[in-house]
Amino acid sequence: MSLTTNNDEAQAQVSANDRARLAAAQARLAAAQATVLARNASATASQRAQSARDWVTPRIVDGIYQARGWAAPRIGQAGQAFGATVGPKVSEVLATTAQRVDPGPAAPERRIWPRVVAGVAVLAAAGGAVVVILRGRSANSADTLMAEEGMGSPPAEPDSASTEERVMADGDAAGNAKKASS
Repeated sequence: MSLTTNNDEAQAQVSANDRARLAAAQARLAAAQATVLARNASATASQRAQSARDWVTPRIVDGIYQARGWAAPRIGQAGQAFGATVGPKVSEVLATTAQRVDPGPAAPERRIWPRVVAGVAVLAAAGGAVVVILRGRSANSADTLMAEEGMGSPPAEPDSASTEERVMADGDAAGNAKKASS
């Protein structure tokens, strides 16, 4: 290889490095300029957005105020019409439903125990009456049988109390026993 070829190659390498450095410097400069332009664009856009908001805000508030002024009387009229037509019907339906649902006055509480006790007392009295009647019949039938067979009179009772007195005494004893067990 010749000396000139080596020099050409060396110069080519130097100039490629120089060109790369130059391109990097230009890229940095372009980036710096782009950053400045972006900041300026951002500030401009922010200022224009602020001025647009300042311009729109009173107009929106005014529009809302006008819309509310237009809607308020119409809503009031609708409420009056609704109250005059539908309201009484709804009120009537609710009153009818309330009457149907109302259970009426509460029935007095009835206790069953007094009735049970009264029923038991009536049954006990009826049972006592049946016993008295049956004892009276059995005593009469025994007298009649003895008289018919000729046996004579029935043996004297050791107790001089009558049958009725004995039944009453038995009933009192039974009543006292019931009271004692309660």
